[in-house]
Amino acid sequence: MALGIASAGLGKAAITPAELSEILAEASAELALSASDDVHSAKDPAGAAQWIARLVPVWRELASRGQLSSIQDGGGAPPALDRVLDLIDGFLALFAARVPQAVRDHERQAAIEKAKHEWEFTADALTAIVCLLNSDGLVLRANRVVEHWGLGSVVDVIGKSAHAMLHPDCTSPNCAVARGLQTALPKLRGGEPQEFEFYSPAIDQTLQFTLRPMRAGDDMNAGMRDARSVLVVTDVSALRRVQKALENVNLNLESRVRLRTRELNESNRDLRNEVVRREHAEHELRASRNNLALLSEQLIQAQEGERRRIALELHDSVGQSLSAIKYTLERAIIMIQRPDLGSPEGVLALAVQRIHETADGIRAISMNLRPQMLDNLGAASATSWFCRDFAEIYPTIGVCARITAKNAEIPKRVATHLFRCVQELLNNVAKHARAKSALVLLEREGPLLSLEVRDDGVGMPDEAEDPAQLRGSGIRNIRERAEMTAGQFTLSSLPGRGTSVRIVWQVAPDDAMDG
Repeated sequence: MALGIASAGLGKAAITPAELSEILAEASAELALSASDDVHSAKDPAGAAQWIARLVPVWRELASRGQLSSIQDGGGAPPALDRVLDLIDGFLALFAARVPQAVRDHERQAAIEKAKHEWEFTADALTAIVCLLNSDGLVLRANRVVEHWGLGSVVDVIGKSAHAMLHPDCTSPNCAVARGLQTALPKLRGGEPQEFEFYSPAIDQTLQFTLRPMRAGDDMNAGMRDARSVLVVTDVSALRRVQKALENVNLNLESRVRLRTRELNESNRDLRNEVVRREHAEHELRASRNNLALLSEQLIQAQEGERRRIALELHDSVGQSLSAIKYTLERAIIMIQRPDLGSPEGVLALAVQRIHETADGIRAISMNLRPQMLDNLGAASATSWFCRDFAEIYPTIGVCARITAKNAEIPKRVATHLFRCVQELLNNVAKHARAKSALVLLEREGPLLSLEVRDDGVGMPDEAEDPAQLRGSGIRNIRERAEMTAGQFTLSSLPGRGTSVRIVWQVAPDDAMDG
C-alpha cells in the first residue's frame, strides 16, 4: 500500500484523533497483509521498513506533546502511543523475519550466478566443443572452443544446427556428420546416448561425437526427460594416429615375430638336416675307414701276392732259363778248350735260343705288370688287346668288345684306371661268374666317357650292392678307382641273371688326352 498520508504536518499541529485512527488503521491493515503474504516475497521487507519510517515520527510527535494519555482510538483500543509502538514492533518483527531470507535468497542467487560463470569458464577452457541442443538439434548454447576451431563466434553459432555449425560450407547430400546427427537425434529423444566418429581424409582429422540426453530432475525420476541434449565434439586425430601407429608397430612386430619364428624353424630344420648329414657323413667316414682298412689289407695282400707271383715266375722261368743258359755256355767253353769233344756251335745256338725264350718270359712278366701298349698306343687300344688276349686264354667265354671311343678321346687321368677296371672285371667274370659270354662297351658321347662290362653268369648276392660287404671280389677296388677319378659307379646284379658294372666319367674341356 502506498504511503499517501505524509507526516509533514506532524511538527506544526496536533494530530487529530481521526488522523491518528486513519494512520493506525492503515498500518494495522498493512501489517496484517504483510504477515499473511508469501514469506519469500521480495517486497515485504521494503514495505515494513517504509511503515517503520512512517510510524516512528508519529510516535515521536505524540510522545513530545504529552497528549498520548488523553487520545483514544475511539473503539476501546489501547492508547495511541502504545498502538504505534505495537505496530512498530510488528513491522520490526516482520522486517527481522523477512530480511535474512532475502539475504539468503540473494546469496543463493549470487552463488548460482558465480557457479554459472565458473562452469562457463570451465567449459571454455576445454579443448572439445560443448553445445546444448534443443529437440530439433539446434544450438542453444556453446563454449568458446567454436572460436578456437575457426567456426565463428559463440553468438554466430546460436540457432544453427550442429551440422551447419561444424560444416558451414558443406553441400554434400551424403555428409557423414549430417547422417550421424540425423540418426542420433531420434534416439536421444528416447533417452539413448549416441556416439560416432567422422574422419576427413583431406585434412587427416578425426572427430568424435558424443551426444547425451538431459534429464529433468534426479535419477529417482528418470522417466521425466528434458527434450534438450548435450553434444561434445572432440578432436581425437592425434589419438587415432597414435593408435594407428601402435597398430602398425604391433603388426610390424607380429610380422617380425612370424619372420623370426619362420627363420628359427628353418634354422632348426637346417640344423636337424645338418645333424643328419653329419651323422650320415660319420657313418660314411666309418665305412670309408673300414673300407680303407680292408683296402689296405687287400693292398698288402695284393702286393705280397704280386711279389710272390713275380718271384715264382722269375724263379720258375727266368731263373731256370738263366741256369740252363749258364750250363750251356759253360759246356761251350769246355768244348772250345777241348776240340776233341766236338764243335761248340750247336751248344751256342741252343744258348741263344734259351736267351730268346728268357727274354720272351721277361716280356710277358712286364706285360702283366703294365702293358707297354697302354703307354705306347693308348687306353682304347690296350683294352681291345686285353679283350683279345682274354678270349684266347679263356676260350669257353665268348668275349664281345665294342670299343667305339678313340685313344685321343680318353683323358690321361682315366686311362690307367680304365684299363685296370677292365682287367679286374673280366678276371671276376672268369673266376666267379661262371658265364658263357661277356660284353665290353667303351664309348664316348659328347662330354661323357662310359665303360660297361656285362656277363650272363650266376650274378651276385644282394649284399653286392654294398661293395664294403664283398671280400676278394675286386668290386671295392673298382669303385675306389671310379671315385678317385670322379667317375659315377653303378652295379646291378640279380641271382641267375648276370652282372652289369657301369662307370661314367665327365670329361672336361681342359683334360689332357691319352692319345
